[in-house]
Amino acid sequence: MKHITDLTALQLNHTAVALGKFDGFHLGHQLLLGQVRKWQEEGLTGVIVTFVPAGRELGASKHIDGLREKKHKAEESGIDILLEYPFTREFAAMEPEVFVREVLVRQLGVQAVAVGRDFRFGRNRGGDVDLLQTLGKQYHFQVRAFDKLMKGQKEISSSLIRAEIEAGHMETVSACMGQGYSVFGEVVHGKELGTAIGIPTANQWIEPERILPPFGVYASRIRRKEQVLYGISNLGCKPTVSNEQIVGLETYIFDFAEDLYGEWIEVELLHFIRPERKFQGIEELKRQMQQDIADVKRSVSL
Repeated sequence: MKHITDLTALQLNHTAVALGKFDGFHLGHQLLLGQVRKWQEEGLTGVIVTFVPAGRELGASKHIDGLREKKHKAEESGIDILLEYPFTREFAAMEPEVFVREVLVRQLGVQAVAVGRDFRFGRNRGGDVDLLQTLGKQYHFQVRAFDKLMKGQKEISSSLIRAEIEAGHMETVSACMGQGYSVFGEVVHGKELGTAIGIPTANQWIEPERILPPFGVYASRIRRKEQVLYGISNLGCKPTVSNEQIVGLETYIFDFAEDLYGEWIEVELLHFIRPERKFQGIEELKRQMQQDIADVKRSVSL
């Protein structure tokens, strides 16, 4: 995948574009990406157009994915190009037709656009799908709009998923996203307490802009290149061994003894086991971790 962040002299041609914030790459987003892949097969250049920092500097709420998770998911989507378009105050003030004419037509050379039915664009969110389709006829590109998918009686949306993450309903998150809440990042050195007690963990830091599920212990699935592994993860600040309020994720991988330092892995939180808490000492922590491991192995039939 080609990754574009510099708009200097940006000029693409014959593109099929998926437009959106793509926070979480949930099942609704995947409909758009599937359509763009079909257009790629017909000879167009597929482009995911997302807006960075997607309102972050304008005081928006926290996000499902950090920037590194978003890039990772985009790379796995099979689309040719990820374009991170700067979401500035000037961009937010652009009139809808100006956005279509200057960005979609002039810069991207668009021939096809995939959006959600509720897509809004331009100044004060003044543009909607009807206007985009009208402008598509004027500027000679097609528009495919997708209705919202449903989870029970609720529409699948990034807002719904953020609420379910905060509530710790990881099974619902997985059902809406097609995979669980995940952390993609480099394995870094921690205090190495896990190694000392015979339960070595892979440590990752969490981007501060991310919305977080409740601190605690989770059953987890780990993707390391082509490998799929299972384990147990602790999300939080490790109060038994540290007074620092630095949030991290540490994962013990079952039946695994390789050195992961410096590698990038994806850890997916499958379901909540128990809250994080402070233990009286290392031995009590060790006994609880052993119990957690046994509980999780039973839950995933290992």
